[in-house]
Amino acid sequence: MMKSHHFWKIAFYIYVGIISAISISAYLKIIPNEIKQFPHYDTILHFLLMGFSAFLGHLAFNKRKVKINLTTLKFSLPLTPIVISIFILIEECLQIFSPNRSFDLVDLAADFFGIILFTWLAEITKINNENTSKN
Repeated sequence: MMKSHHFWKIAFYIYVGIISAISISAYLKIIPNEIKQFPHYDTILHFLLMGFSAFLGHLAFNKRKVKINLTTLKFSLPLTPIVISIFILIEECLQIFSPNRSFDLVDLAADFFGIILFTWLAEITKINNENTSKN
């Protein structure tokens, strides 16, 4: 039987492939025109797609966190959502150089709000840890 952790990893990597295909389609301007009839579709999709990538990634890597130790402040941040945020920031900035894409702070904000919400949802999602699910 597949362990929960492996399921989330496989789902995450498949989803990264889907997101990559959507991104390439946008750069090549081959996204179906029918979707444009929905108001604010782009912002909504940024929120949902990037948020769900953070959800899957956070679960795929067992909610791994990075400890930050400043002189007066100590806290942990979720690793995979941070990595996803960095990639999103780079990709959004690269859109400046594309004739078919445009940099948009609203899209970037939707990405980050989606990542925050879906990371929180992943945090409250119970998963079977490989260390505790041995039979």
